[in-house]
Amino acid sequence: MPYFPMFVNLEGKRVVVVGGGKVASRKVEKLLPFEPRIRVIAPKITHYIHNLAKEGKIELLEKRVRLKDLRDASMVVVAVDDLRLQKKIYGFCVKMGIPCNAVDSPDFCTFLFPALVVRGELVIGVSTSGKAPALSAGIREFIENRLPEGVEELLSELENLRRTVPEGKERQEKLIKLVRHKLGL
Repeated sequence: MPYFPMFVNLEGKRVVVVGGGKVASRKVEKLLPFEPRIRVIAPKITHYIHNLAKEGKIELLEKRVRLKDLRDASMVVVAVDDLRLQKKIYGFCVKMGIPCNAVDSPDFCTFLFPALVVRGELVIGVSTSGKAPALSAGIREFIENRLPEGVEELLSELENLRRTVPEGKERQEKLIKLVRHKLGL
């Protein structure tokens, strides 16, 4: 069954990433533009995570995770190879009502982390509902390579028009015409 795509405001929310390796680093990197308060918990970490903590961009707990470390989380990303730990964290998160993603283990996820295209305020998420992450990544790359230059400026222009032109059919037609023109449709 496909997953329903849902965009969530993470600004200022506590996001806990369990794990400190390359996969955890990629998840942290993808989360940073959305400005959550990221806490990474792992006994071993990459230089990238260490540097982010040194710069004050994330909180780092260099230790093994304990379930009590997750209590204040709005979202948890588990980026470890230990399936028992993934299952334990997933069970806790389900009980506490905390959205949980265990990387490469859809059975231990309440949400999927999509392949992301981020251009300013434009965000495109691609998912295969956990069936083929490599396909999601390929489609993300395909989309990134085909987005026109200046799409961020187009978004700002459309936002400004929406604010300044009164609501109604005329405004909608104007917006659609501008989008089609700028995108060459």
